[in-house]
Amino acid sequence: MKTSAELDGLLERARECLKLRQFAEAIALYRQALTVDNLHVPAHEGLARAAFLANDFDLAIEHFQRIAQIEPRRSQALVNLGAVQNRKEDYAAAVQTLRKALAKDRKCAEAYYNLGLAHRGLNQLSMAVSAYKEAIRLNPQMAEAYQNLANVFVEMGNADQAILHYRRALEIRPDFERAKRGLERAQGAKQEAKNAISPFGRLVDVSQMKKAGEADAGRPLTEKERFDDRTVVHDRAKEAQRAATAVLQLLQNDLEEDLLELNRAVIQSRDVRGFWHEFRQLAESADAFEKIVDILERCTDELRAHEKEIARLTSQPAAE
Repeated sequence: MKTSAELDGLLERARECLKLRQFAEAIALYRQALTVDNLHVPAHEGLARAAFLANDFDLAIEHFQRIAQIEPRRSQALVNLGAVQNRKEDYAAAVQTLRKALAKDRKCAEAYYNLGLAHRGLNQLSMAVSAYKEAIRLNPQMAEAYQNLANVFVEMGNADQAILHYRRALEIRPDFERAKRGLERAQGAKQEAKNAISPFGRLVDVSQMKKAGEADAGRPLTEKERFDDRTVVHDRAKEAQRAATAVLQLLQNDLEEDLLELNRAVIQSRDVRGFWHEFRQLAESADAFEKIVDILERCTDELRAHEKEIARLTSQPAAE
């Protein structure tokens, strides 16, 4: 029968193998240690980590689950289990596991970080944003959370927020290469978007304009028609601009915060009344968002109808 000293020796040799990245040897040594004491948490944890590094995710899951059974009040094993499930791309299982971890420890930044990865894997981008922001709130120095949050904003088409969070990641870790590359891509995407809508920097092909004019030969607008045209375009554009600004403010302030609060209520298993309150708040914000979008759609429809009318007027034969 092995003694405690022999058990310690097995664990020490296993840790040395891990440092040397000799994963198979480390796993074998941890297994030997567990034949001495099957409830030895450091041995289970070392074996799980060695298996994870060796990409044997099923073995890692088995031993993180065993730790959770041995120490049911602690959240760390569940957080690690969720991380492994993410690596297996079993994102739905990871969400469930990490919510259990957060029910035990609501202030675990790593749990929220891994939850963000899981939601992103499920293409639940708004929930991923909420989880990453909570991780950052709990640990403002977590550069990886800023970087992954920026990645989500890139997928959502929000280059400005992506750039902001890549820069924050680099303030914490100036040598963070993934954040540097992400920042370059986000800045490039923002510039491309500007170039796509910019009316400047394009030369006019006079010969083509002449041909088009000869082909159309429509009548010019009267002074009153030009005035009415400018008035309609100006009024609808201003209204659309106000609506777009309101949408942005609603997304940044109300909807995002309401979604975060609802996500917290779900994760933290509050009573039904608290959950219902957060749900109603989100529903009210969503209703306001829908009304503003309706205004934007109406402005767009009216501008298109006006454009067709102007095209109809100018397509009429010019007066002799």
